Amino acid sequence: MPSPFEQLADQYIAATNAWQPVGATTRGFHDHDAELGDRSAAAIERRAQALRGFADRLRALPAPALDGDEAYDADLLARRIAWELTDIEQVRSWQRAPGGVLGTIGGGCNSLVIRDFAPLDERVRALVGRLRAVPDLLEQAKANLRDPTRYHVETAIEAGGGMRLLFERDLTAAAALSTDAALQHEFAAANSSALAAVDSYVAWMKSDLLPKATGDFAWGGELIATLLSQADAVDEPIDALVRRGEDDLRAHQDLLREIAAKIDASAEPAEVVDAVARDHPAPDDLLPQVRDLLEDLRSFSIDAGLCTMPTDVRIAVTETPGFSRVTTQAACSSPGPFETKATSAYYYVTPADAGWPAERIESYMRFFNRWSIPGVTAHEAYPGHYVHLTYLNRAASSVGRYLLTTTTVEGWAHYIEQVMTEAGYGGGDRRFQLMQLREALLRLCRYRCAFGMHVEGWSPQRAIDFFVREGFTSRVIAERETRRGILGPNYYAYTLGKRQILSLRAQLRERQGSAFDQRAFHDAFMQLPYPVATIERIMLADA
Repeated sequence: MPSPFEQLADQYIAATNAWQPVGATTRGFHDHDAELGDRSAAAIERRAQALRGFADRLRALPAPALDGDEAYDADLLARRIAWELTDIEQVRSWQRAPGGVLGTIGGGCNSLVIRDFAPLDERVRALVGRLRAVPDLLEQAKANLRDPTRYHVETAIEAGGGMRLLFERDLTAAAALSTDAALQHEFAAANSSALAAVDSYVAWMKSDLLPKATGDFAWGGELIATLLSQADAVDEPIDALVRRGEDDLRAHQDLLREIAAKIDASAEPAEVVDAVARDHPAPDDLLPQVRDLLEDLRSFSIDAGLCTMPTDVRIAVTETPGFSRVTTQAACSSPGPFETKATSAYYYVTPADAGWPAERIESYMRFFNRWSIPGVTAHEAYPGHYVHLTYLNRAASSVGRYLLTTTTVEGWAHYIEQVMTEAGYGGGDRRFQLMQLREALLRLCRYRCAFGMHVEGWSPQRAIDFFVREGFTSRVIAERETRRGILGPNYYAYTLGKRQILSLRAQLRERQGSAFDQRAFHDAFMQLPYPVATIERIMLADA
């Protein structure tokens, strides 16, 4: 018989699946595949009331009633419920972020065509249902929006324009494979209506919303501290986190200068970074070069003892969907933790926009240079996100699998970039080491700018300059990264999570001495679906 906590957790998951149909599909639940969800103000208030009820019931459970790992699960669930309430009531993303609804539509439709969890006609019928729901969902968003920032609106406008490719190419191509003529007709009508609704929403944002978008993007220290505690289980004071980040930044910069001098002692470090970054593929060759790396990285991960490979299913490289390109250079899309049929996984890469000026394309492609692509690919695929998420999909805790922690997931993928260098990937070529350090500096700049912009009053221009000056990155990437931090300050998660994992590894090495086995550590870590702070308690207790 399920324990009291298991019953509560199951009810929370069922209620959240109904509230977030797109999230349910992504996680591998398929009872709500034809829905997008109700986002009226009344529905949001009902959700808040339901969350308060779950929080009250969770607090009422006596500690002795929690068996085994249920104490960790209960802590995770309590924090995450609290954060969703904070988002509804204080962050107010439903009132301030016009792009959120576009992400729901794009992700919800895309998720039905990229994985074969059900027969094609069944998925196209669900797609028709979601497409028909688009106009009403966008009208609800328009009714909800209050005091957005200019950055949120401009990003949403760009994302809305990028969705045209989804409707006109990706969804249409999938539906064309159906043999049901009536279903194809229903799809065509629903798809046309949905695209028209998105176009209308974008036009409304340009004409009505953008001129009124005068809201302040900064969250403030109190709300950032709440985010750290409720989403990441980190309760350390912000000023201490900032000081540690600055120390880490300087240490990485010193190491980069040292490596740069060994490459070319006659040039400034920024000049060396730029010279190495100029060695990049032509834009049309980017995806083929990334594909060619995958098997090499997978084999290296096994041969170097970095992990036990959890699956023989290979991840496929493809272009990032248009609705996600505004702030994403690369990403991993794996089957959800509760998916029982579909196995396809995708490594998304965002190519340069052919419509950009030549100078902007060149600046962008320096991010994807010959010496940085292996680190980016290790982060997203082997032995980064794809390997980690595959392990997490098998975790014993259903609550943990359902409520993955960004700091753990992104921290692991960023940590593994350094591990690849430590293990000798690239044969010790200093150019690979240089780019690994540049990527670390990019994440350290994200970390510093998150607190700078949202707590200390930094302007976006100051953040852009910081990325260029302190992170040795191009201005195009600096602008994208700054906007990303304005929209979501939790991109501190990469550096914060990596630092926590490095600290845990050091503690285990000190305790275990010569018995420490890095592969065993990695395999064990990747199976624990909790914040790193919780994983640390578990692994140190086991040690």
